[in-house]
Amino acid sequence: MTEQEHRDDESYRPGYSVAAERIIEHIEQNGLRPGDRLPTEAEFAALLGVSRSIARDAVKTLAAVGRISTQRGRGIFVAESQMFSPGLRGHFKPTNVEDIMMLFEFRAVQEKAAAELAATRAAPAELMTIEKALAEYEENVPTRDYPKLARCDALFHSSVNRASHNPFLLDAADAASTLQREVVAVAFGGYSGGPVERALEEHTEIFNAIRRGDAAAAGAAAAAHVDRTRRGYQEEIGRRVFGSDTR
Repeated sequence: MTEQEHRDDESYRPGYSVAAERIIEHIEQNGLRPGDRLPTEAEFAALLGVSRSIARDAVKTLAAVGRISTQRGRGIFVAESQMFSPGLRGHFKPTNVEDIMMLFEFRAVQEKAAAELAATRAAPAELMTIEKALAEYEENVPTRDYPKLARCDALFHSSVNRASHNPFLLDAADAASTLQREVVAVAFGGYSGGPVERALEEHTEIFNAIRRGDAAAAGAAAAAHVDRTRRGYQEEIGRRVFGSDTR
């Protein structure tokens, strides 16, 4: 991303989102590790040249996605995480287009493998759990309650991942989901990834294939779902930053 594009990128994002990105940069540039103390909200406000309320919202955003932790009476710290190696956590930037696309590239492989395995390994109780998550998503589509829909979406995918009976895939999926929540919170301000009705159709296709025991169809449906979501984010980036389609 060029310097001009970076300025354009900041112009469409709320102040707390830009401040959150700069806090991440502060952590990386200073080589801070999990458990290291960070500036206070007031100090961040002065350091970043923003209001105290923007600094507070940025801290809340990063705490919500697990990048930092706040401890009453003690301060703000770089969060401890068992999911990421220092290299991965330090490399990933939730506002970097290339990083976002590579994350989707990984998720397409991981979700495809998990769905294929779930189709051959899911126990009846696990099929019921996946179906329940799908039903909860469907119930909330008319409400357009995007935070709740995001939780239902995460529950559906995690239920499929657990049904794969592969703990390595499950851990990798949890790590990728955490990074994607960071992307949504920091870079997109809650963007859902496209029409929720389309996501419901795709979830239903994945579930039906898993229930039939059709591993090939389940894997193909999962990969197509992630790819369509990726294109949705790519188009949203183009709309917000460049005013055009980036497909």
